[in-house]
Amino acid sequence: MINKTKTRSLLLLLFLVAGFASVLLLGLASRQGGTEQSSIVKSFPVFSAPELLNPQKVLTPDVFSQPYQLVNVWASWCGVCKREHSFLLDLQKQGVTIIGLNYRDKNSAAVQYLQQAGSPYQSIIYDPKGALALDLGVVGTPETYLVDREGQIIKKFSGELTLSAWQSSFSRYFIE
Repeated sequence: MINKTKTRSLLLLLFLVAGFASVLLLGLASRQGGTEQSSIVKSFPVFSAPELLNPQKVLTPDVFSQPYQLVNVWASWCGVCKREHSFLLDLQKQGVTIIGLNYRDKNSAAVQYLQQAGSPYQSIIYDPKGALALDLGVVGTPETYLVDREGQIIKKFSGELTLSAWQSSFSRYFIE
């Protein structure tokens, strides 16, 4: 009788652990794939922040000088950000304006990363404490926002920006 009880308890425990692991893995897999959040249409928060590569220069919303630009939230410690980096460099070469928002990062680590990997950014807002990101509603890195010249957020994409995500979410705004 004790063996049956132990066996049932062990099977129940294994079932619960397997279920928890499955839910956890599914959640992580869906986050890595990215999610589009359309029809945001809210204003980018008013801000005044140092430029990552030139801390004496202060950036404000007038950095949005193009009809449309991307704002990419990234950090040097973010593995997914590193995976999407080469795609951002390709977009920059195609003439897409990308503003970086360096999130909760050390200045020296971020600068070193960009020196090694290259910078796809026209300018980079340095947000070491995450205050601007919090106002923006950032959930995690990376996130990419489509912002118009007036500072209106048109779209938000969470996760790795890939060719597929670019084509379905953003490319139509940059076709001339």
